[in-house]
Amino acid sequence: MCLCANVATGMSSIKLSNNYPDKEKVIATTQKKGSDRVVVCDFSKMNDTISLPLSYLAEEMQIVKLDNRDEALVGGRGRTTVTDSYILVSNKKQTPFRLFDRKGKFITNIGTYGQGPNEYQNTYDEQLDEKHNRIYILPWMTRKILVFDLQGNAYNPIPLPWNVPKGQFRVNTADSLVTVTTLPFEGMPSVVWVQDFKGKVKQSVSTHHFKVPRDFSNEVMATRNTDAYDVMLLVATPTRKDTLYHYNQKENRLIPRFTTTYPEDKVPIHSYMELPGCYLGSVQSPVKVSEYITVGSKPTWYIVDKKTMKGNYLHLMNDFLGSTSPESWPAIRNGYYVMNIEPLELKEKLEKAIASPKLSKEKKKELIKLSESLDENGNNVVLFAKLKK
Repeated sequence: MCLCANVATGMSSIKLSNNYPDKEKVIATTQKKGSDRVVVCDFSKMNDTISLPLSYLAEEMQIVKLDNRDEALVGGRGRTTVTDSYILVSNKKQTPFRLFDRKGKFITNIGTYGQGPNEYQNTYDEQLDEKHNRIYILPWMTRKILVFDLQGNAYNPIPLPWNVPKGQFRVNTADSLVTVTTLPFEGMPSVVWVQDFKGKVKQSVSTHHFKVPRDFSNEVMATRNTDAYDVMLLVATPTRKDTLYHYNQKENRLIPRFTTTYPEDKVPIHSYMELPGCYLGSVQSPVKVSEYITVGSKPTWYIVDKKTMKGNYLHLMNDFLGSTSPESWPAIRNGYYVMNIEPLELKEKLEKAIASPKLSKEKKKELIKLSESLDENGNNVVLFAKLKK
């Protein structure tokens, strides 16, 4: 059985500058780099923490219980894409991609876990093109993008000109064009390119200074929260100063948009995320878990407002759920905040929020009702809220 509900926030929408005058300050400037203008944040200027409600960034939250039939079970957490009509949950372990409608009804599996034609194991990125009835999936270490329709039927894959260890992409179905970003290991000729559906490269950006060590601790990132094709390389070993770029297809170049200055001898693992009205940054300390794998510690977040250049360290609080604890790993992608969570874990979060003396009576009643509706042995629950423009 599925449930779709709206959860209204217990806090009114706010303006950052009117609520945190003692904590927000100018921490960034717009600087000219050649013919471009880039926002540069000064890490040393941050000295306090803003507790920011999620409702400042996003509209009302939708809560959807996914179909509880055996063939629809998700298990654990997975990357989740939300569109106007669908919810797509990425594969995990031996579970294939699952496609649901926005009310949580299971529609079909997309592809199959395996090593045969139109099968996949680990995947790195996906795109749900609702308008053109297509789902595109990019596995790890691949030379092809898998193609399916929303009924689960497979089509001929899109060949890639080079092996992509980790990558991000966007398909322009109408024009039969694909833009791809890869983790640019030594020997890769391009970091970004545009190709057709037959694998022919139309234009590309050379790796040059973008090259990264052949280490899978490094990442290629994109959040697609604006109309731009954003590109961010996260280099963990060794750490280096990185930048968030926009790929300008007309000029065929990467345009720097946001970066942060750190002490030269203490550059942390860091990443950037662009939202319609602000930039979010995170910093982590490197933790070596094996000879070839380095992971990051729990991230510390900060925010920079695009208009005022003000910000500070950030605690993002999910006020829709009455949360009193900051989000450690907020998933904000494709214009949505998304949480894909097992019901027992959500129930534990709700119980913690309900116990808070700061919660209003109305909000507490709302959360108690939601908690009581959860089946601890049921399928995952997807919570999502569209970003404000």
